[in-house]
Amino acid sequence: MIRIKPIELPTIPPNGGTITNISFQKQDTNRCSVFLDEEYAFGLHVDIVMQTGIKKGMMLTEEAAKELIDEDVYFKAMKRCLDFITNRPRTKKEIDTRLTQLGVPESVAERVCTRLDELGLINDTEFARLFSESRVRNKGFGFMRIKQELIHKGVAPELAEAAVKQAYPEEEQAKQLSVQLELAQRKYRKETDLRAKNHKITQHLMRRGFNSGQIMDVIRSQEK
Repeated sequence: MIRIKPIELPTIPPNGGTITNISFQKQDTNRCSVFLDEEYAFGLHVDIVMQTGIKKGMMLTEEAAKELIDEDVYFKAMKRCLDFITNRPRTKKEIDTRLTQLGVPESVAERVCTRLDELGLINDTEFARLFSESRVRNKGFGFMRIKQELIHKGVAPELAEAAVKQAYPEEEQAKQLSVQLELAQRKYRKETDLRAKNHKITQHLMRRGFNSGQIMDVIRSQEK
């Protein structure tokens, strides 16, 4: 399991202070260090510094400092989530889970989700369609396996079922079952007891998401 590094949440300066310096950070020139009353207080992305217009000599209240820090945490969380989505489409539940792993405040998490939704980057219907098509094309899983995987990823059951039905017509399911049955028969070809062999094949195909009744019908048809 990949360990997700949480976003560091700076301490909000109690009582605020006067900005005595704003300087670019050496390790990341896209970020600035903000000093209050001659002491380092927190870091901000340079875009936030430019957008808010903060400058040396300005007095920051504790609330104003908190708003700046929250904006920076939002900026970081958005970037991390956009990187997360770049790998493949994600469900709303997956985004929620990642934000929890990042440790951001609930208000920031809600703001990130709202913005991603506005950008059309959270779409469970489209995710379910693409995921179903990929599983049918690349994995050879049965209907129930794909549906359960979608539900596990946070897709609503009715949405999951509709997506799999669209991507996986009954005739295609039958073809895939025949293909997987042949592969299973090869896998258990050394089993000499026919009953035991059929049981193992049935269990194998059920784990792949195929209906037990359909499996037995196909096996019986081959034995005639």
